[in-house]
Amino acid sequence: MGLFDRFSRTFDEHGYDLDGFDKNGYDKKGYDKNGYGKDGYNKNGYDKKGYNKNGFNKKGYDKNGYDKKGFKDGYDEDGFDFKGYNKDGFNKNGYDKKGYNKDGYDNRGFSLDGIHIDTKIAFDNDGFNKKGYNKDGYDKNGYDKNGYDKNGLNKIGFSKDGYDLEGYDKKGYDKNGYDKNGYNKDGFDSNGYDEDGFDENGFNLDGFDEDGFDSNGYDGQGYDHLGYDKDGYNQEGFNKYNKQKNEVNSD
Repeated sequence: MGLFDRFSRTFDEHGYDLDGFDKNGYDKKGYDKNGYGKDGYNKNGYDKKGYNKNGFNKKGYDKNGYDKKGFKDGYDEDGFDFKGYNKDGFNKNGYDKKGYNKDGYDNRGFSLDGIHIDTKIAFDNDGFNKKGYNKDGYDKNGYDKNGYDKNGLNKIGFSKDGYDLEGYDKKGYDKNGYDKNGYNKDGFDSNGYDEDGFDENGFNLDGFDEDGFDSNGYDGQGYDHLGYDKDGYNQEGFNKYNKQKNEVNSD
């Protein structure tokens, strides 16, 4: 391109001069001769001062030296690190990682040795020590260090043996294995009968099943389900051959 062409700035049919820039100084990709677009950012997303659209440079710091998480040299604008402690090792509430302030007391006023700042003894004004227990060994909710109250029950109402005040476990059975209605897990009472009055073999206290027959197959009157007694005769005195007992004996 000659000197005359540079001064004349002739443009082709697409609107670009001999150097490939339009009348506003941008090439076909929208960048000027220094490599910056119309929005002021280069193809890598940084402006002339080296910051991206979010205000951070290539190293990840803003104009004030803070990173994306708001930390500068490991501390935020309030002077705390990502764990919440300042350069002296205290959090926003004034306690160190072990829970003590600059005077050596925790948030309840106890020293490392367990002495309270106000009472000068091992218990605070409410009568609880550093671990939260009173002289009897119970916390403010009434439970000891093992989680049991004065009645020996835990927070869900069971003793160390697993029974509540009424003597039943979590499944509702007492120490002998019976529920409040007197039945065990198989549905039988202490005498071996279910709520309908039958034992595990299906017989009631009188020895009959739900159809009224005993273990030998006879009802209360001594007849089986076909209507015959143990000798083979029905109530009319006939056997299955329609013969009476005296007829059989006379044959």
